Amino acid sequence: MQYQSSAFRTWHRWLGIIVGVQMVVWAISGAYMVIVQLPFIHGEHLTQEANGEIRDSSLVERLPAVLENYPQVNQIHLVNRLVQGDDQDLAQVHSESEKFLVNLHTLAPVELSEADIKGLAAAYYAKGEPTISGVEYIEEAPPTELSERYLPIWRVNFDDFGNTSLYLHPQTGEMTVRRHDFWRGFDIMWMFHIMDYDERVDITTWWLRAFIFATFAFLFTGTVLLLQTLWASRRKPA
Repeated sequence: MQYQSSAFRTWHRWLGIIVGVQMVVWAISGAYMVIVQLPFIHGEHLTQEANGEIRDSSLVERLPAVLENYPQVNQIHLVNRLVQGDDQDLAQVHSESEKFLVNLHTLAPVELSEADIKGLAAAYYAKGEPTISGVEYIEEAPPTELSERYLPIWRVNFDDFGNTSLYLHPQTGEMTVRRHDFWRGFDIMWMFHIMDYDERVDITTWWLRAFIFATFAFLFTGTVLLLQTLWASRRKPA
């Protein structure tokens, strides 16, 4: 009985360390995710509307010609977007597999250059004078902060307090994703919280299941030790 009690105490001690450490991790990560508000995490304060007002409303008459020229299109609307250093009235068209801009005068697709992307990113940026530190076109192997479903995409980095990165659609120039250090910190906390250290989306990982079993084992060994202690105290002579 003494040997069994010693074994239970050893298991209980080690399980207590494992369970306790994860509980601390949960407390810290949970506190971060509660204290830092989601609108701030999503970076809504970092960007602003960059589209201008339509200059020539009569260009709406060109939309049927756009549809005729691009029969695969199922959605179309006018936009005023900064292209080649100037706010231009363009058609943004959507099909099942892609979206892009069309010049309403020539009906040709608008190809956005790196300079266009930098200009648009600077227009989207809302935290004072923008200082761009780097521009990257990503076609594969995205960083962990970006889902692969967004590829291909432009990434524009800013030299600011939060190391802001804006991700722009390569054909339309739309601001698709915002990232900054507080979002990255949130992502790490979320990873530790759900114990998915790979893709950070699975809330049923084997790590989490193992922790659940460890918790039950911790409770079981603690209960056994409690019963043994109560039994021993009752057997002591008065």
